[in-house]
Amino acid sequence: MSLKRIIRYFLLCATLVGCDHQEMNLQAHHLDAKRQGFDQEEIESLIREPENANDTVNQQFKNKDIAALFLLGMTKEEIRHMDREEMDFFSARSAANQWNELDEQTLKEIFKKQADHQMIRCNIDKQKLCTASTIYTDHKKKIMELTMSVSLLNREEHRYAVTLSYEWLADPKEKETDFYGILTTENAVVDYHKLYSSYKTYRDASHVNTKHDDKPYQSSVVGYVIKNSLRKENSRHFGYVYSEIVPSDRTQTYIDVEGFYVHANRKWRENDLFSFQDVSDGNRNDDAVTFKSPVIRISIRP
Repeated sequence: MSLKRIIRYFLLCATLVGCDHQEMNLQAHHLDAKRQGFDQEEIESLIREPENANDTVNQQFKNKDIAALFLLGMTKEEIRHMDREEMDFFSARSAANQWNELDEQTLKEIFKKQADHQMIRCNIDKQKLCTASTIYTDHKKKIMELTMSVSLLNREEHRYAVTLSYEWLADPKEKETDFYGILTTENAVVDYHKLYSSYKTYRDASHVNTKHDDKPYQSSVVGYVIKNSLRKENSRHFGYVYSEIVPSDRTQTYIDVEGFYVHANRKWRENDLFSFQDVSDGNRNDDAVTFKSPVIRISIRP
């Protein structure tokens, strides 16, 4: 069965909270006060004392390391549970030494209120980091939080870091095959040598299980997808996928990026097909639910 018949908009009852197949009323709420779980005052405190060990988020890092990971699009929850493999990967990213560019004016741009929730227009040269978090709720019960971030890595080659983070705010009762990834316009090229994803899950926060991937399950000219099976024995589930993109050529003036997460409440067979068009169209079926981030439009200076 093609995913074209599976992703048919937002039906979630049998999957999450067992409400006898009645239709869910999902609402999307976009967060303005915080970016990736941080408020502006927290980031300012990190850059005021960059060499101090961080005692609140992750004691393995200095404050400047937390600021650098924030600049790469990582959420506070991800940084809190980051393992050595992830630390090594991100320490090699070019933004790791750009934390000191988070001055007062840049932070003001990053944390400014976003008026357009369907599309966020990002002047990346000015802002350095554009980020949006969306919480999905049903009858005031929080279900899922998606955070989409784009940051500037190299101005000369127009290289950008793109991070999609997801966090289940409810225990998904059905734990089968999930998919998450990025949709782009065709004027973008993904550097798959720089792709990295992490899925973390636990019942007790002192025993966190981690799974890493560095290759997409499927990719095309309009994006890529990671395939993942949720651990059935645990109740807390969160993770991210990081990649780097460049324009397809120097004539491009913008790139659009959008994050998605598809939760299927059935087993996925190897011959089942994944269609990026279905995610874009938001088709309707009760076999899956699709969460999507706002589109971030990156303006590229000619």
